[in-house]
Amino acid sequence: MSGSGMETPAEAACPLCGAAGARLRYPGNPLPVRQCACGMVFLSPQPSPEQLREIYGSDYYLSLGISGQDDEAVRGMKKETFRRQFEAIAAGAKPGRVLDVGCASGFFMEAATEAGWEAYGVELSGFAAELARSRFGDRVRHGTLEEAGYPDAFFDVVTLFDLLEHVPDPRSFLAEVRRVLRPGGRLLLVLPNAASLSARLMGRHWSHYNAEHLHYFTPETVAVLLCACGFEVEGVASAPKCLNLAYIFNQFRRYPSALVTPLRVIAERLLPNRMKSRNLRLHCGEMLVTARSGAAPHPPDLH
Repeated sequence: MSGSGMETPAEAACPLCGAAGARLRYPGNPLPVRQCACGMVFLSPQPSPEQLREIYGSDYYLSLGISGQDDEAVRGMKKETFRRQFEAIAAGAKPGRVLDVGCASGFFMEAATEAGWEAYGVELSGFAAELARSRFGDRVRHGTLEEAGYPDAFFDVVTLFDLLEHVPDPRSFLAEVRRVLRPGGRLLLVLPNAASLSARLMGRHWSHYNAEHLHYFTPETVAVLLCACGFEVEGVASAPKCLNLAYIFNQFRRYPSALVTPLRVIAERLLPNRMKSRNLRLHCGEMLVTARSGAAPHPPDLH
């Protein structure tokens, strides 16, 4: 993942505290996962913009079961997950405007609309954005959040499902999130937890170590970042997902694992289809973080 214009590992600064010299977490591993003395884990060097565009082509979404055709099994699975996760903020709240950044084909927008919310979405992938636009029209914008140009304080809630780990510059991104949120507006994040049991047990083979995941947060480091960007963290909890075995097998075909792939091959051959299609509520090493737009941003406190 080297290329012209990219930082060398010695020059790369920690995205949380700005310090240089973060050590390789797994020397010899092809993926350059580094850990700073402050606890932040991140990729350095990162894939180039061209490499990231290649990663996020239509094949990326097809591997997630999102094709625009025959998506009902995936739609039901994802919407059930989103409904449960959104309850952390929406339960008992008066519905308003909610923005889903990285909305993919719009499954969360469907779930939020069914719950009475006015749902908007932003999606970097043209392929996925067009699928969402087929349902929600101009409420879906193609590009980055910064390019979308929403008015100040336009949204009551912003959701970032499996999104922050993909963002090259989390600090400037969260500044834009805060701008489009009303004062006291709520932020909901779901993202991999680098301190989770699965991360500790699997080490370098953790399923969330992928080239498109640029940052790996723990409850402590994401709280420091959010507070530094003007958010008040309300809670951090495990974020189980509704998944079926067919979907899980498909994911491990895309991201082979020396620890899991042999078990996947055996199970895929032996299990009947009715068991592969049954939704299960599973903990996958992710955390759900809720926060509120609050005080003015300040330098991170890492002590």
